[in-house]
Amino acid sequence: MSKEKKIITSEEFDLAVQIIADYKMQLDKQLKEVLVRNQKIDIQGDIKENSFRMLQRYYQMYYGTKLNWEDLKTMDRHLLEAIDYDKIKQIKGCGRMSLFNLKKLMISYSVLDRTEL
Repeated sequence: MSKEKKIITSEEFDLAVQIIADYKMQLDKQLKEVLVRNQKIDIQGDIKENSFRMLQRYYQMYYGTKLNWEDLKTMDRHLLEAIDYDKIKQIKGCGRMSLFNLKKLMISYSVLDRTEL
């Protein structure tokens, strides 16, 4: 290997800096996704009983999982983000107000986008 030093142009330098910045942004995004995926949320103190019963029926029907009151203390963020509100609408006993309150709760925890209310 030659011991000559290569001088690069400012365009090459700018390109290298841009590549490094893009790579850092990609890594930051992946790290955030991992951290958010493993995040636990305590919604027990904020959820109303009607909304809890809706969630219970939803998880029983679509996941085959029994949701207990104590489970609300450590809900996985990604499970809350994956809730299909159209399917919840189909659940017997699901009122418009209960669904609205559940969505407001999810917005307050930044699980749901405000535009989906």
